Amino acid sequence: NNTTMLLHLPKHATALFLLVLTIVPCNGLQLQIGPLLSTCVNACQRGCTEIRTVQASREKNGNNLKVELKDAQDPRSALTEADEAAQRAIIGSLRAEWGEELRIVGEEDSGDFETLLAGMTFDPLDRDRFEDEIGETADIDSSLVTIFVDPLDGTREFVEGRLENCQVLVGIAIDGEAVAGVIGMPFPDGTLETEPTLIYGLDGLGTGVIGSLLARGPYPLERNIDGVKYPRPHHATGDSKAEVMEACRQGAIRTFGGSNVIYGGAGNKILAAALGEVACSIQHAVGGAWDLCAPEAILKAMGGEMTDLFGEEIAIYRDDAPPNCNKRGYIATPPGSKASFHKLLAAHMVALPEVQKYRNEVEKI
Repeated sequence: NNTTMLLHLPKHATALFLLVLTIVPCNGLQLQIGPLLSTCVNACQRGCTEIRTVQASREKNGNNLKVELKDAQDPRSALTEADEAAQRAIIGSLRAEWGEELRIVGEEDSGDFETLLAGMTFDPLDRDRFEDEIGETADIDSSLVTIFVDPLDGTREFVEGRLENCQVLVGIAIDGEAVAGVIGMPFPDGTLETEPTLIYGLDGLGTGVIGSLLARGPYPLERNIDGVKYPRPHHATGDSKAEVMEACRQGAIRTFGGSNVIYGGAGNKILAAALGEVACSIQHAVGGAWDLCAPEAILKAMGGEMTDLFGEEIAIYRDDAPPNCNKRGYIATPPGSKASFHKLLAAHMVALPEVQKYRNEVEKI
């Protein structure tokens, strides 16, 4: 009778590891969330190291950097040697640690990526970082788990030298929901002078920081601190000129006052909300689940809230995710803001004619 208790992980759980509610037959790899998150943190550290190594070489060699555009018309589609090196380090070490049964999805996956990894060796990852904090928990069948990896969120910013926007994202989704993750900041102050900062989180249990102290302002501090030019509340977006985003910016300001502040990188925007730097972060589209999984889990672990642009639950991690799910974007609001604020903000966004038009385009099959 090959059965085991599986951990049930409800949205915004308050007693995550006391809920052992589901019994299903399990035949494959069994995981515990503590060791799994610990290895993700360690793998994220390795990714940060690879990115810093590329940057150090770049600075030594006159700012030379090999860049490829996946879309010739879109500078946000940049791919660099830093992306590739970080992905190899992260996915390669996680694959070596947990084997082929653990599903790992990376932004820079390609047809020959797994073949490349097969010829590489990796040192073991640390499974014990959270042994005291989390301890032993119920087993989770690996078929329910997906690790989403963005080896360098903010590649465009990396290319342009805006290093403080760059992040390494390693998220854990269980049964289609973002549950845990780690955000690594290779350049927390925008230079190689400061060691990386890592923020990890587990929904229902909280968050922690490893490495350099996180010194973030209203960000970028020098610009957004100007309360006359950039009055609060701050609404964070990227610099997209898409009609729907222009409407969202103006709609948020018209309804709640304040001003729009520009952040690079999806993870960076969501982290800004998680840290309470901004009243909300809004984006109409992302590259994939790897952009959202780790930041959403950390935001929720801190007590914040996130939905898609249309006010609905983030569904991009599910096997049966709706078509064009990456074009549903997100709205993120910080800890301490009432759930009613998030609902009100989402309702105002959805009511905008430009958002309705965009939604109709997205939901066409």
